[in-house]
Amino acid sequence: MKSFAFWLALCGFSFSASLAQAEGLFDKMLDRAIDSAERKTQNRINQRIDQTIDKGINKTEETMQCVATDQECLKRAKEEGKHIFIVNAPSASDSVKCIVTDTSCLKQSKAEGKKVEIVDEAELDTLRCAVSDGDCLKRAKSLGKKVEIVD
Repeated sequence: MKSFAFWLALCGFSFSASLAQAEGLFDKMLDRAIDSAERKTQNRINQRIDQTIDKGINKTEETMQCVATDQECLKRAKEEGKHIFIVNAPSASDSVKCIVTDTSCLKQSKAEGKKVEIVDEAELDTLRCAVSDGDCLKRAKSLGKKVEIVD
C-alpha cells in the first residue's frame, strides 16, 4: 500500500507540475497574442494616417486656387483638368491713393479711417471725376483710365 500511495503521490506531483507548465505556456501564448494584436492595430493606424496624408497631398496637387473674377485662372484650371478652389479677392488695403486736389477723396479716406497716399494722377488706375467736370473726364479718356463719378 505504501508503494501505491507513493505512485499516487508521484502522479499527483507530476500532474501538478504539468498544470503549472501548461498554465505558464498558456500565459506566454496569451501575451504573444496581445502583443501581436497591438502591433497590428498600430500598423493599421499608421497606414490610415499615411493614406489620409496622401489624399490631402493629391487633392492639393489637383486643385488650383482662383479668385472668382479671374477668368484666366479659371480657364487655365479647366484646361489642365484641375479642381478649382475659389478664394476671396484680396482684402482692401488700409490706405487710399488720392490726388492732392481731390478733397472728396481726402475726406472719404479720413471718414473711413484709412491712410492717405498722395500720388500723381498718372499713378491712379481710376480717376474720380464729377459729372460736370469735363476736363477731368477728357483727361481720363486720353490717359485710358477708368472713371469713378463722385457726385
